[in-house]
Amino acid sequence: MDDSGLSQALERAERAVGRVERALAARSHDDHGREQELRSKVREAVAELDQLIRSAEKTEAAETHHG
Repeated sequence: MDDSGLSQALERAERAVGRVERALAARSHDDHGREQELRSKVREAVAELDQLIRSAEKTEAAETHHG
C-alpha cells in the first residue's frame, strides 16, 4: 500500500472513530434523559407511598385512641 492509500485508510478510520464517538455521546445523552425521567417517577412513587403511610398511621392512631 502506498502512502496515499495509507493516508486514505487512516482518514476513513478516523471518520469511523468520530461516528462511533458521536453515537456513544448521543446514546449517553439519551440514557441520561431516561435516567432523569426514571428518577422523577421514583420520587413521585415514594411521595405517594409516604402519603399513604402517613394516612394509615393517622387512621391507626385514631382507631387506637378511640378503641
